[in-house]
Amino acid sequence: MSEITQLLDRARCGDGDAWEDVVELLYADLKRLARGALGSSAHTLGATGLVHECYERLARSGALGVRDRCHFLSLSSRIMRQILINHARDRLAAKRGGGSLPASAAPGDAAQNLDNEAQDLLHLDHALRQLEAVDQRLVHVVECRIFAGLSEEETAQALDLPLRTAQRLWQRARDYLRDALLESA
Repeated sequence: MSEITQLLDRARCGDGDAWEDVVELLYADLKRLARGALGSSAHTLGATGLVHECYERLARSGALGVRDRCHFLSLSSRIMRQILINHARDRLAAKRGGGSLPASAAPGDAAQNLDNEAQDLLHLDHALRQLEAVDQRLVHVVECRIFAGLSEEETAQALDLPLRTAQRLWQRARDYLRDALLESA
């Protein structure tokens, strides 16, 4: 049993320090997930901000449902997806008058690029919600690959799947999303 799994067991038994130790040990992983989730986009939420929002949500639920390191990373990728989607919605709501963003941004402006990225992210989220009705495992693979930036091997490990199964699911998910996003365009 790994050190993280042992700490999670202790945290489930009420040891608050053990939960803090888990997060401390996995902070570098969280930071890597955040960088993967943000990709090369010019997002208003940096990797550190994303990690801290993710940590706050994880801390609220505590270690009760977390089995091991892989499960922790899988949950973190799902939480990061939710955070990024919420930020995209907030950005577009602000653009429509809910905030203080300028109403007219030239197409080449960074603000317009952020708006376009936010809209693309919402389209992807819509397609993922449709995909979830087909096969929830496909969505988990996408969350690991896209929102956490995990490799095929890391995705298989995070979801406790054989590598070949994770690869097949990733291919099916990409095919589905490609078709769904082309239809909505």
